[in-house]
Amino acid sequence: MKKIFKLFIILSMMVLSVFTVCADENHVIMPDYENYMSEKQFNDLNEDLEHIRNDYDIDIYFIYDTSITNTEDGVKKYAEDFVASHNGAANTVAIVMSESNYHVAASGTAQKEVLDHEDAIWSRFYNRASSISASDPNAFYEGILDCYQYVVRLVNEKVYQSDAPVSVQKALVNDFADLLSDSEEEKLNRKLQRIKDKYGFDAVVVTTNSLNGMDASDYADDFYDYSQYGQDGVLFLLDMGERVWYISTKGKGADYFTDYGIDVIAEEMMDDLSDGKYYDAFVIYGDKVEDFIISGNHGNIVDIGGGDDVKEKSGFGLFNVMISAITGAFTSLITSLSLKGKMRNTTRQHFARNYIVNNSFYLNGASDMLVNRHVTRTHRPRRDDSFHNTNSSSFGSGGGGSHMHTSSSGSSHGGHGGHF
Repeated sequence: MKKIFKLFIILSMMVLSVFTVCADENHVIMPDYENYMSEKQFNDLNEDLEHIRNDYDIDIYFIYDTSITNTEDGVKKYAEDFVASHNGAANTVAIVMSESNYHVAASGTAQKEVLDHEDAIWSRFYNRASSISASDPNAFYEGILDCYQYVVRLVNEKVYQSDAPVSVQKALVNDFADLLSDSEEEKLNRKLQRIKDKYGFDAVVVTTNSLNGMDASDYADDFYDYSQYGQDGVLFLLDMGERVWYISTKGKGADYFTDYGIDVIAEEMMDDLSDGKYYDAFVIYGDKVEDFIISGNHGNIVDIGGGDDVKEKSGFGLFNVMISAITGAFTSLITSLSLKGKMRNTTRQHFARNYIVNNSFYLNGASDMLVNRHVTRTHRPRRDDSFHNTNSSSFGSGGGGSHMHTSSSGSSHGGHGGHF
């Protein structure tokens, strides 16, 4: 028997008036929504769901109406009738609530998958929404958000084969671990959006508390691909659960951000990440991304060859190397001649014996004696000792460039990461 829900805080606030469903206007359908969320939040939810319809061909409706017959059969009939009359997309899902009952109805190719996970869909909403209070006014809004994001992943599971979430709005800042304040997130988003607008390059930040059992590389690649970011970009993933960072690159991002270049960025961020100064670390990330894009557009790519010598793949060229060598040799010659000119109190000697003072050296005997032996070995750290790699195939291999791999969507990505 379907369990009954009680939004005890919400229902204690008011008795909702009768509401006539107008599905053509909104995907979130509920009267007096201002008692549960702000107007901006309400509009954002409907905008998100419209994007999901356009980008993923899924219609998701969230309906809360106390005028619906408040029985299991009554809510079920309403939900099924609603879906039957709103099945324009390949998949349609309706989460319907009356005063104290709920039902999930669906149509399309993912119907069975959705109905098999009805309780899980509901839990995504209720676990968050039921916390609404004066001190937590965003709970209802965030409950709906969690609910439909889960539905999107559920419907597309067999296509995408990924447990990584998606950003239906292609947000550049996805702070699922809630590491940033609202103002910090807004400032960081403006910074990354400016990069996108100026260079046509997606620079993304994702924070999470769990990788859902996935490797960091798979999670980062899938998040980038299935959120449908641009062909050229870079994504910084920070997982607080396992204290892992990972940078995924795509298109020009893989060209401009070599394995060594990724290390350069990570090293600059590492102190702030370790100290919990996440906003400061992400600002460094944004600054370095822009620097690398500018350099890459001019043909200058920071990379490393064999050994520990850093080189820059640039337009420096053989001509400039020769000019530098000639200039150095000429400078050294001038310096040597100048010093020689000052040494006027000496003359050239053709034999070494002229420098020896007669009868000044006596050797009576000699012996070797090992008094003690103490050997100290000090480990010389290498770059790849500084980071615990999460993808051994793309780190510490001794070569330059970006080591590429194929994501679950079939896209080609570069990147690697480590622990902090």
